[in-house]
Amino acid sequence: MEEALIVGRYLYWEQWVLVGVVLTVTLLLWKTLWVSRGSRKNQHIPLPLGSTGWPLIGESISFYRGLRSAQPRQIIQDHEKKYGPVFRTNLFGRKRMVVSVDPEFNRYVLQNEGRLFQANYPQSFRNLVGKYGLVNVHGDLQKKLHAVAANLLKQDNLISDFMDDIQNFLLADMQRWQHKGVIHLQEECNKVLLKIMGKKLLDLSPSEETEEIYKAFEAYVLAIISIPIKFPGSSYARGIKGRETIKRKIEECIQERRQNPQVIRNDFLTKLLKEESWPDEIIIDLLLFIMFAGYETSSTSMAFAIKFLTNNPRALEELRVEHDSLLKDNGNRKLTWDDYQAMKFTHCVIKETLRLGNAGLGAYREAKQDIKFKDFVIPKEWTVLVLLFGTHLDEKYYPEPFTFNPWRWQNESPLALSDNPWFMPFGRGARLCPGFHLARFEIALFLHNFVTKFRWEPIGDDQICYFPAPTLVNHLLIRLYDR
Repeated sequence: MEEALIVGRYLYWEQWVLVGVVLTVTLLLWKTLWVSRGSRKNQHIPLPLGSTGWPLIGESISFYRGLRSAQPRQIIQDHEKKYGPVFRTNLFGRKRMVVSVDPEFNRYVLQNEGRLFQANYPQSFRNLVGKYGLVNVHGDLQKKLHAVAANLLKQDNLISDFMDDIQNFLLADMQRWQHKGVIHLQEECNKVLLKIMGKKLLDLSPSEETEEIYKAFEAYVLAIISIPIKFPGSSYARGIKGRETIKRKIEECIQERRQNPQVIRNDFLTKLLKEESWPDEIIIDLLLFIMFAGYETSSTSMAFAIKFLTNNPRALEELRVEHDSLLKDNGNRKLTWDDYQAMKFTHCVIKETLRLGNAGLGAYREAKQDIKFKDFVIPKEWTVLVLLFGTHLDEKYYPEPFTFNPWRWQNESPLALSDNPWFMPFGRGARLCPGFHLARFEIALFLHNFVTKFRWEPIGDDQICYFPAPTLVNHLLIRLYDR
């Protein structure tokens, strides 16, 4: 994606915010009456403290600007001081919303998925993900589809199915980066991750045909974090079109496998067709969601890790020593699972990168009934936004929270997810990201190959933007040198 598209996305959003202000004036009386009625309805319920902000638009503008600023947690901190770590607000069209940066309450919400709460993401996001995308399904179907995805991405399959392919794609693309000399690293990481996911899910090999799929997928990802206005030429409309392109390709792959069952393939689609009797619509939405989930966290974190390491020479040197030692021990062969387990400092780097640059802003949950927690009640059908980065960047849990300090993780088990409730980069509970093993695996293999092959220098001072999703504004433009 070009830098202009990223900048344009944000400017475009602000234009529609201004339109919202105009609509606010027009609908002020209606909104006032609605709030009054809602207040009477909930007057006997001890809601969390908070403010609904302006009529109609609520606090959306102030949150939008605050989360995009150089201090993205400041607006959360201001609300926390005023109302506490669980507060009521009106954001992004959700009039009955509670935002939480309370680790205990966050864990309670995520662990009670399906019982007290259920996922309830914005409609525009649900439209792009599809009716059977994992965030849209509930109950037994959600459990079954989640188990299918988790089984594909379990540790044993990483060793047998993913390790060689990931390293082959990384080595091939890094050779291409070497010839180019100057690259936008975040863009290049996006491309290589798409190739990996296309190969493992649909057995797609890089070609002119798959290039169309990759471009469609880039439009699709951009739409997920764009203004959901569907008119010709908008990011959202291009994303819907991109989704249809990918959907047609998956349909072609399904028909090809049914017509040629004798062809031996080792991709997820083939396994899914052999082991389960799912309708095509479920298969398509599941594959598309796994492709997105497997791409987004890993590609973003790869670029973020290099950004953070560039600014911390001590951490970079310790990482290089660890990986140079691995090269010496295995005789420059491809990495093995034992090598991966031995990357103790690398896993500290990965955890710290996920803390500082987690791809997910938060998790949306809807209360299935009136729920009492401590001294407040979340009414039925209210939305809880579990703001994950709100705890990841909180100085109460992480001293100097904006400092890249991988040593803060050195006393934890390298491969285990942290048990503490304030670090949940992959969520928690029944909707724990099924690809969390794969994401960390891909990042580790990338770091090994990158730091052992290259030295680099940044071109310009890239900045991090945390909203609507963490990204490097200039996609980390760097100049590469052979080591």
